[in-house]
Amino acid sequence: MAMTPPAPSPAPASAAPPALTVIGVTMRFPRTSAPALDDLSLQVPAGQIFGLVGPNGAGKSTLLRVIAGLLPPTSGTVRVHGTDITGAPARAAHLAGLMPDPLGVYSDLSAAEYLRFFARLFRAPRGRTDEVIATLGLGPWLDREVETLSAGWQRRLALGRTLLSGAPLLLLDEPAAGLDVAARADLLQTIRTLAAAGRTLVVSSHILPELRSIADRLAILDRGRWHPLRPGLDSFSEADLATADWHLRFPAPSDADRAAPLLPAPVHRDAPDLLRFTPADPARPSDALSPLLAASIPILEFRRAETDIDRLVLSVFRETAPPPAVPPPLPKGHP
Repeated sequence: MAMTPPAPSPAPASAAPPALTVIGVTMRFPRTSAPALDDLSLQVPAGQIFGLVGPNGAGKSTLLRVIAGLLPPTSGTVRVHGTDITGAPARAAHLAGLMPDPLGVYSDLSAAEYLRFFARLFRAPRGRTDEVIATLGLGPWLDREVETLSAGWQRRLALGRTLLSGAPLLLLDEPAAGLDVAARADLLQTIRTLAAAGRTLVVSSHILPELRSIADRLAILDRGRWHPLRPGLDSFSEADLATADWHLRFPAPSDADRAAPLLPAPVHRDAPDLLRFTPADPARPSDALSPLLAASIPILEFRRAETDIDRLVLSVFRETAPPPAVPPPLPKGHP
């Protein structure tokens, strides 16, 4: 039987899209040369999932803590549904719920005691705890001590803590870190369900495929700044990744050699067996296949080309990665 996730608390009467507005946020910590966040701006419409991808140290966790009101920024403004919550954790707690990484769960309580504690802390209305338990499937584990739960169930419990706040904006920092494939898939499906129920989510991760599977829009954070997909496009959707080009993959490079002169010029070779071209008629890209079929050239794959987002993200990760450590030389006479 399908379960209905707990509804977010009613938003303020003046609420209007966007659900989240970040304006010129800069965050500087003492004794650091570069800002952790550097003049970031962002808007997220209500009900969307916004994916925040970037390497360790890019500023993802800092940005989420600023949005949650836990860190006052050096400059800039954060609004949730029109309410300014900049550096105001008490006000932010009603509007933005943070699931941090690491989780910080209390391990010497049972799961039921843990949820009751936070229900009282958030002054959750009667019935919300039962809704959270049903939504996350926590019922069979309520009598278990938190420290005995698997990593996946501890993360569900931490998400339950965040849901008990009733906040319409959820901030999830690396929510699937350390989970196996099945637990990760279950958690990502829960995130989709929460968005479908009307919540807005900002989800950070360094795993791009994970975010692409759930996010309405994505942004790459690199050393406290947005790394645009292309000039002027700091955040982007799956549709923005599509191009006017199409890819053709062949069983062998020799098949690509034969096909290249028969396709509309210019033809780009992205791999020995992979050609990229722009159709003469964008509405009828398959027309370009006719001369190849007439020449009996086998085709393995025909698809629209995308911006190589994986390569872009990988380049960002490589630029920010520390150089590999060089081992000290072995002492003289060492075998």
